[in-house]
Amino acid sequence: MIPLAIVMTVVLVAIVIAASLLVRSARADATAAQQRADQARDELRTALENHQRALAERGKAAARGSRSTFDGHVAENAFPYAADHGYHPKDIVHVGGNIDFLVFDGLFEIRQGTRKPEDLTIVLADVKYGSSSLTPEQRAVLAAMNDGRTRGEYWKAREDNGHLVYQPRTQTALLRAEKIVKDSRRGPADSLEKTSATSEGALETETPD
Repeated sequence: MIPLAIVMTVVLVAIVIAASLLVRSARADATAAQQRADQARDELRTALENHQRALAERGKAAARGSRSTFDGHVAENAFPYAADHGYHPKDIVHVGGNIDFLVFDGLFEIRQGTRKPEDLTIVLADVKYGSSSLTPEQRAVLAAMNDGRTRGEYWKAREDNGHLVYQPRTQTALLRAEKIVKDSRRGPADSLEKTSATSEGALETETPD
């Protein structure tokens, strides 16, 4: 038989080896966990730095945009009083939307009696600042104006059974009213003739307000 002392020694050595392996494994796990924690901390720090950098860039871009918008408003509001265009400030009316200004060139002098009514010129004007440019809609509006695709219309409003009714008082408005009636196809053909006759009579009998 194997002496008891040898058996106890073998058991003790086995226990020491197992404990050593457990300690080594625990240390390896702890090291790996520490590395993962360090990596996560580094990734979080990088993400925070990128976020702060993005916020800073966004703030700068917003500031540039706000400044550009502000400068554009200043340039637009100062336009009526600029000497470059040669228009009288009282002849310039701010419209907004697709076009900034409607200019009645010569109207102030007509009121003063220094120019004839036939000298009046109607101008559509838009103001852009810096790198801003005309939108497609604005280009279309200015092209229509410059190509002569314009007209003047005069409509008379009256109340009929609690409803507002608009009657054309110029030939251009009359033609447009006839076209609307014709396109709508909501009534018989004689309705159009009646509308035209009524409008033509109004054109002939209209007196200045």
